[in-house]
Amino acid sequence: MAYQVISLLFLITAIVLGFTKKINVGIVSMGLAFILGLIGKVSTNVILGGFPSKLFITLLGTMFFFCLLQDNHTLELLSKKMVSLVGKKTFLIPIIIYLVSYILSAAGPGAISVQSVMIIFAVSLAVQMKASPILLGSMAILGAVGGTTSPIALSGIIVTDLTAEMGLTGVANPVFFGVTGANLVCAALLYIVFKGNKLNADISMEQEQLPKFNRSQILCIISLLVLVVAVVGFRYDVGLVSFALALVLILFGVVNEKAAIKLVPWSVLILICGVNVLMAVTKELGGIELMSDILASMMNQYTAAPIISLTAGIMSWFSSANGVVLPTLIPTVPDIVANVGGNVTIVEMIIAIVGGATVAGISPLSTGGSLILASYTQETNASDSEQQSIFGRLFLISFGAVMVIVIVALAGGFKLFR
Repeated sequence: MAYQVISLLFLITAIVLGFTKKINVGIVSMGLAFILGLIGKVSTNVILGGFPSKLFITLLGTMFFFCLLQDNHTLELLSKKMVSLVGKKTFLIPIIIYLVSYILSAAGPGAISVQSVMIIFAVSLAVQMKASPILLGSMAILGAVGGTTSPIALSGIIVTDLTAEMGLTGVANPVFFGVTGANLVCAALLYIVFKGNKLNADISMEQEQLPKFNRSQILCIISLLVLVVAVVGFRYDVGLVSFALALVLILFGVVNEKAAIKLVPWSVLILICGVNVLMAVTKELGGIELMSDILASMMNQYTAAPIISLTAGIMSWFSSANGVVLPTLIPTVPDIVANVGGNVTIVEMIIAIVGGATVAGISPLSTGGSLILASYTQETNASDSEQQSIFGRLFLISFGAVMVIVIVALAGGFKLFR
């Protein structure tokens, strides 16, 4: 128990030190991870194993690829042309981003593949429009994580497999519809809070006033389309595909490799990877389990669904929704329902878990939120203080989205899906 408490205190300390001392939270986390490892007798292999190599490759590959497109102004001109097609109805842009992300994700690829492409584009578009990158980027995330619960998408498949092992059938569609409904509520509230209906673009030029794409930019756009098809259509790893396409563009001499490397926001990569390392040690010492146990001890027939959704959201902030949260919490549902009694249902509890776990993806500690932060920093060369501000705002929005799921669960909204 002592190690569990200490590990949680170290996690809180890392965040507090980062924000109060204006130090990169990733660097603080790396240092504290080593100290915590010594205290808890965690091996170096476990500490180093917490480095998110796959996430690092995903972020570095996509960021470098889009830095190439940013450097030769492909993204800027493409954004301007797209805005000009919408005309004065720029309030539709967040809605379109949400719908495109949702449909693509529900068609099979799932959230990670779709949001890897959509977030970077959405943030680039927001910068060109002088709109909120958090609004457009978060709409891309919510669309993607809402669609991923489709029975043929990643999260939906995981839910189907887990419930099948428990002897349950017919769960996939109710979960899909329930999570979609809750997700849509989150998106609508985000749109209202950020005043998406009053979104105005400073780019007011007509299509004919814009310059044509040059040869280099045309090749970059083709490579962007190839990226979308490879990742969304064929489910190839977005980071590796990005590196391959970047190599092709470099060999064709249409991009500036050295300039793009300078544009990569390395501080963001350090922040994200460092926090993940500390989280690995915290999890090893039982800190995350302690948080979950505290919440579970407060459950009754009225609070079971909201508490399990909050637990899923908290766990998802610090670990993979598909890889950790769903496989950990869903198998516990039958026992919880049996112990709690009342009118609590298994489907209701699973929707609460999946809903809380997926919308938490806006967190800057998750792939989606980190891509927003990285993309914005890449586009604007944001200062450290601005990065810290966006980091905090993304976390607050993620917390708000999770609380929306909790409130819907508390109101019995998930009981409608049986």
